[in-house]
Amino acid sequence: MNFKKAILGFVKWVLTITYLVIALSFVSKREHQVTCSGINIEISDSLQNAFITKADVLRTIERYHSNLIGIPIKMINTLKIEQSLGEMQAASNVIAYKTSNGKLSVIIEQRKPMVRIINRKGESYYIDQEGQILPLSTKFTSHVMIINGNIDEPYKIEPNVKITDWAKNSNKEALPLICKLFDFAKHINSDKFWTAQISQVYVDDSNNIELIPRVGPHTVLLGSLDEYKEKLEKLKLFYKNALPEEGWNKYKQINLKYRNQIVCTKR
Repeated sequence: MNFKKAILGFVKWVLTITYLVIALSFVSKREHQVTCSGINIEISDSLQNAFITKADVLRTIERYHSNLIGIPIKMINTLKIEQSLGEMQAASNVIAYKTSNGKLSVIIEQRKPMVRIINRKGESYYIDQEGQILPLSTKFTSHVMIINGNIDEPYKIEPNVKITDWAKNSNKEALPLICKLFDFAKHINSDKFWTAQISQVYVDDSNNIELIPRVGPHTVLLGSLDEYKEKLEKLKLFYKNALPEEGWNKYKQINLKYRNQIVCTKR
């Protein structure tokens, strides 16, 4: 009885293996016969950011894989496509895959600019949330906070530069101002109140940094970036408690340079 069960089990095993071999052979043969019938491109956050367009993606693919339409889908190297599209400066992540009906699908995640820098030479660029430098685009302007003024970068402004990497290689005392400004911008960007309130930061020097709000005709003299979180918290309390009673047009400057006090200059 056990012998018959063993024989039956062996036969089932052989039949299963045979079926899998035939099925895989059929799929492989079918894959050779299926040709590329189109390219689907999906660009994330395309309504908020338009640094990459579908036309850009197609041009990049065509440089490495010309005439994809009509060739066997098996011949398309999706890894090479991912690598070529990943070289686009505004691309954060790229996924390319083939579908059973002969389509090549490409999904691209764009980098998200967090702040725009305009240095003392008039050079301008974006920095994204990960600290990656992004060049300006002739097609699209991202409406983010601007930091301008007397800013010198200790590096060449290139798309492959990351502010965070530079900060890791510097001790806290010698941290470049641009790294401190990046940390400040990240803090502003993470707070809905300050994101809605501050539109621009002007740098006269490292000890005289000025904030330009979206609401009210005044400016805010922050001083240095030392203890900026405490200074901003103090300013938030002033905005919520004092200005509604005194009026937003009463002052031309709010000075936060001094510890434990706010000095206001009337208009």
